[in-house]
Amino acid sequence: MSFLTRLDPRRSLTTRIILVNLTLILLALGSLALWTGMRLQRSLLEEAEAELEVRALIVANGLREPVQQQLAYEASYYDREDDEHEDDEDEEHAVVFAPIGDRDFKAIVDSYAREMHARVTILDPNLTVRYTSDPRVPVHVEDKHPEILAALHQQDDHDIRYDEWTGEDRLFVAAPIWGSDGLEGLVQLSVPMKEVTARVRAMWLTLLTATVVLIALFVLASILLGEQITRPLHRLTAAAHRLAEGDLSTRLEMDRQDELGTLAEAFDHMAEEISHLLARERAFVANASHELRSPVTSIQLRAELLEMAAADEARRARYIHEIREEAENLGQLLQQLLELDELQAPATRSPAALDIAACLQKVYERLLPQAEHAGLTLTADVPASLPSVLMEARDCETLVRNLLDNAIKYTPAGGQVQIRARAIDKGVEVVVRDTGVGIPAQDLPHIFDRFYRVDKARDRTGSGLGLALVKEIVDRYGGEVRVESTEGAGVTMTVRLPAVSYAEHEGELL
Repeated sequence: MSFLTRLDPRRSLTTRIILVNLTLILLALGSLALWTGMRLQRSLLEEAEAELEVRALIVANGLREPVQQQLAYEASYYDREDDEHEDDEDEEHAVVFAPIGDRDFKAIVDSYAREMHARVTILDPNLTVRYTSDPRVPVHVEDKHPEILAALHQQDDHDIRYDEWTGEDRLFVAAPIWGSDGLEGLVQLSVPMKEVTARVRAMWLTLLTATVVLIALFVLASILLGEQITRPLHRLTAAAHRLAEGDLSTRLEMDRQDELGTLAEAFDHMAEEISHLLARERAFVANASHELRSPVTSIQLRAELLEMAAADEARRARYIHEIREEAENLGQLLQQLLELDELQAPATRSPAALDIAACLQKVYERLLPQAEHAGLTLTADVPASLPSVLMEARDCETLVRNLLDNAIKYTPAGGQVQIRARAIDKGVEVVVRDTGVGIPAQDLPHIFDRFYRVDKARDRTGSGLGLALVKEIVDRYGGEVRVESTEGAGVTMTVRLPAVSYAEHEGELL
């Protein structure tokens, strides 16, 4: 089988298992990874926003007094220099920084920017930019971005937007600066988004790598699972081909406890049964050929003798009688073979409730002349009323006839044959007992086999199929048959059949 053929889902169970598992895994892990990634990304952004908001509050609190001092310094400075700057528009927008301790206001703002790793921008209550740690940002311009307006109204907000002064996306937050006289100004902090984006990208890469590794592990597990399933199936297929080609010794013998082990056991049982069935069929054909050959040969021989004894009326009469007997035996044998074949065929008829007492009485009366002719006493102990059984009348008559015929045939003259019946728990029991020659113990297990005869107790008048028919009929209707015998002391055959209600309940409709 080529590699592409093995990968064809229409011909490969392993490939179908892999594809189904891969589809489910991709849907499950893909959805889980996407959901997890979005949650983590949002968490990282929220963490960055919260961290920057905390920094903004720290800076606002730290700049409370410096902003007050700067504003007071500016006011006094412009009052002193009012005449000098009256006509100078450039000086109108000049920024002067108050000395605060050993530093000025600008140095304090720049130090916070370095500590917070962020751009620090100071706005007055009119939302005008007064100071910034980034020289690229112009001052004395109005800024009404969302985070500024939120801070003005004592609310928390953030904004991610493109910064025109640096040409990059940045995260902005703002916080109010409160003084003794109310709102002194606002502080705005911003950081580049590239750091947050790098963390998000690393998170997505880690998540994607873990997903790919998990998918690869699942695919590998699917391959191993598929191989574990298909390898026994390949063995089963090969064994089935060998069995079909005539190798009846083929067995799987798998030591597994799962469903495949059960399947292997079923296959071995099937192969065993097929072997036994074919062996029985071969034996049946051989025995049937032998049994048919004997009467045919006997008829042919007597026909030749009949031709030679044309003038001897006594010998002609004897040969004609013997030919008639052999023909009757041959007809009986063929009839029994047909009955066996019909019993073994799948049931196509629906048996109805049968009055077994009437059936027993009918067969008894029919065989009574045969028993009297053989010099036997045939008695019947059958109640007028017995539980009905689920059986066809023809099968019932065949069953009883073969039991009685067998007893009559192998009981010497002067002996006795009895048939009796009684109701038992859940059914009916029929017993046929004779005072004949009996059956040796070593032959008892085989008496229901086809064409089996006990040499000491059987002559050539029987076909060896009577008891086989009995067993087939009893098995067909869910009953049981057993035999008890002591050599030289007769035979007792006991048949038990379920009553109608129990047969229907137990599904014995055959």
